[in-house]
Formats: sequence, C-alpha cells, structure tokens
Amino acid sequence: MRFSIIIPTYNEQEYIERCLQSIFLQEFDKKEFEVIVSDALSEDETVRLALSHSARVVNTTKRGIAHGRNIGAQNAKGEILLFVDADVTLTPDFLSRIDKAFQSPGTIAVTGKAIPVDGNAFARMVYRSTYLLVNVFHFFGMPLYPGLCVAYRAAAFGKLGGFREDFGVAEDLDLSKRISQLGTCRVDNSARAYVSTRRLQRHAFSTVLFHVYHDLRYLLFGKSARVYPKSEEVRSARDLWKMNRQP
Repeated sequence: MRFSIIIPTYNEQEYIERCLQSIFLQEFDKKEFEVIVSDALSEDETVRLALSHSARVVNTTKRGIAHGRNIGAQNAKGEILLFVDADVTLTPDFLSRIDKAFQSPGTIAVTGKAIPVDGNAFARMVYRSTYLLVNVFHFFGMPLYPGLCVAYRAAAFGKLGGFREDFGVAEDLDLSKRISQLGTCRVDNSARAYVSTRRLQRHAFSTVLFHVYHDLRYLLFGKSARVYPKSEEVRSARDLWKMNRQP
C-alpha cells in the first residue's frame, strides 16, 4: 500500500466528515491508500462519522496530537504516512502530487500548502504567512513543516520514533527538522489543502503570540510548551500560558 492517511481526532464531528469526503474523492487508486482516524475517546459523533465513511478507527485513552499521530502510524500499513488535521480538506489531486514528489527514492518528507477558507483578515494573514515562512526556511535548508498536511516515509518516521509527545506545540516542526538529516525534504505548493482558522476565532492575538514564543523557544533552545488544548477549551487569553506553567 502506498499511503496511510492519519487523522488525529477528539470531538471533531463538525469537521471530520468534510475531511474524509475530500480524501475519498482523491484522483488516486483507492486500493493504494487507507484512512486511519486516531481518536482520543471523542464524546461526540466523530467515531460514528468516521466509520460511516469507511475509515479505520484506532482508539487511544491519551489525548495530544503528537500521541494521536504516533498511534495512527503504529497501526499503518502504507509506505508513506500522510498526516492530515480533521479540519483540513484536500484538493482532488493532492495525493497524486504528493506521490509524484516521492518518486525520488531519496525523498523522505513532503509538505503541501494549506490555505485558509474562513476567518477574518488577521486569521487568514497568519495562515498565509505561516506557509510563506515554510518556503523561506526551506529555501535556506531548514525544513520546518506544519503538521496540517505533511507526509513522511514510514521507515524514516519509525527510525526517529515519530513525533515528540512531550511537546504540546512545535512537535511538527521538530520532526521535519530531525528527519531532514536522513534524506531530502520537499515543499510542493501545488499540493493544496484548505484549512479552517478556528484556532484563531477566539483570543487570536494571544494564540499567535503563544505559537511564536514557543516556536522561537524550540528553535533557540530545543524546548516547547507541554500542553496545547483545543480552542473550545480556552476560556480566556491567559489560559494557554497558565496551562504550561511548571508545577
């Protein structure tokens, strides 16, 4: 099997159906990919919707996006692991374009480009700026790929132990940076996905500042936040910071 598409979830009933529909509408041989929903005991209709769309569901009692991705990878059969967030939809040619980028044996990581589909001007600017920086860092030889729509060769992923589960954020940047030592990493801006800006619909400035601070902290000192809750669980602009204070 060529691809295992892994989607970590927790209470994603609002988004998971559109995500799965876009995957099963791919212009790619359906026998050459599987879809794994790695669910952290959702309390809504996420699992039912996933099963109704022919996804395989793997349950885990531990929350955390890094853990969810790793559990999905442990149950995957594909030679390439494609990680997609639940609020992402893929263009019909996404898999074909990623597959083409992996034709070179030395390629071990490929990211597409996520484009915001909702939110205000500030939220859309943040997401567009993120992928502008992805291209800038890539140009200078430092792959720093968001986990929204990124693919890795399963063998290289396993060799490094996957995503760091002690990181609440920057776990995706960390993996792409580490895995770049094993082969070639590529950016394909023509492999497009669409993403919700829901994480910036509340406390946008504080959320952006939180990410910038911890991304810089990772790049400079190799450290990051321990916790990153769902946006619905953040009641005030200070909650993200409070949750990451050392006990």
